[in-house]
Amino acid sequence: MGPRKEIQKKRRHDGEESSRRNEPSHPLASWFNNPQAFETFITKWEKRRFVTPRYITYDFIVGNNYRNLTRIIEQQGFGTLVTMVNAYYPDLVSACTSHLKYSALNEGGYVECYVAGRYRVIPLDAIANLCGLSMEGHRFMGGIHAHESWGPYALQRGLNAIGYNDTIRERQRPSVNKLSTEMRILHYLITYTLLPRGGNHGILQHDDILLMWAMLEGHKIYWPFIMFQNMLKLHGRESKVIGYGPVWTRIFEYLTIGLDGYRKVEIGEDNCINERTLKKMRRQLEQQGQGVDEVEEEVDRMEQEDQGHQQPQAQATMHDLVQEMRSMNENLQAFQLETR
Repeated sequence: MGPRKEIQKKRRHDGEESSRRNEPSHPLASWFNNPQAFETFITKWEKRRFVTPRYITYDFIVGNNYRNLTRIIEQQGFGTLVTMVNAYYPDLVSACTSHLKYSALNEGGYVECYVAGRYRVIPLDAIANLCGLSMEGHRFMGGIHAHESWGPYALQRGLNAIGYNDTIRERQRPSVNKLSTEMRILHYLITYTLLPRGGNHGILQHDDILLMWAMLEGHKIYWPFIMFQNMLKLHGRESKVIGYGPVWTRIFEYLTIGLDGYRKVEIGEDNCINERTLKKMRRQLEQQGQGVDEVEEEVDRMEQEDQGHQQPQAQATMHDLVQEMRSMNENLQAFQLETR
């Protein structure tokens, strides 16, 4: 009786293995070091929306004589970052961001995560070099000054500095349509590329105002640090989005990760801040008497239009691809049975 039970058990085991071989695995399963991390990615990260970055060209800035913007970009040192046009790989970025860690080390630090199944430690200065960023400046954590040298600050002072030409009424949220075109472009770069976020991009959050004021005042920001702090804020918040796609592309290339076969999104003309962007801004400014809520709806429509211009391949999720592979496998098996 003993040997017979062992044989039956072995046969069931062999059958299970055979079934697993016939079922296609998730394309990113090998990128995780344990099943729990992979399950977290599937349930909480795989279908998060991406903030497609906006980029700008120096010809456009110079051609429109945006002197303040030129000065800020040169002083802050993020010229390379806001002009990057390389494609990005949303599924790979989601996989890495889902278990990303940051560790401080003296004045620098390093990023920890599993990439393509291997534990990686990436120095922050290496990432800064890839994106043309400086390792100097104050650490901005939001809501408070990064350093006492910034001096006194109040919300109204910040609004005045960035040229907000309206008085804030009770319960009113500052809207981007009250800014000059130059300051609106700076706000675009902050909320889409430097510190990408979800929600409505037509509203000036207090941190936006504080950060823009600091840059206009000439206070240098430690961008590599606050960018990865911004990534870490995404953990545990299912409603949030993911950004920094082109930054991760450079990290993958730095780590010599093979990218062929993974879903890719191209950064194209629709993501460029150009004359088309200015026309949308003027359309808002010319609508006299427009309230904040109406402005929010207009900006939301703009974002939906931009999302509609993205590559069709970017609309599919990894789950959809797996389902398609499974269907193809079943059809192949059916065909083989018919031809026997």
